[in-house]
Amino acid sequence: MSPVWYAGAYAIGAASGLLGDKWSLGFIAETERQVCAHLDEHLDGLPAEDARSRAIVETMRDEEAQHGESAVAAGAADLPGPVKTLMRLTAKVMTRTAYWV
Repeated sequence: MSPVWYAGAYAIGAASGLLGDKWSLGFIAETERQVCAHLDEHLDGLPAEDARSRAIVETMRDEEAQHGESAVAAGAADLPGPVKTLMRLTAKVMTRTAYWV
């Protein structure tokens, strides 16, 4: 599925880039926010005693949060609610498809 995900991400990134920097940065900030939420779900599912896996996922989450904060600091626009919802639904389709395949 990697070529499909890449093509979709490229198309979305190109479209947001055409709208200007503040919207492109807004897309990055919202993407990172949603990725952090997804990683938090993984953390909730990991056993407390699995310190190694937890540390890896926590580091990933912290790095993604920093990317989002950097985008906001650079002037990211707050995306409209329907766009955030569409992004969340698209991510669910991608995740479920990846698990299914």
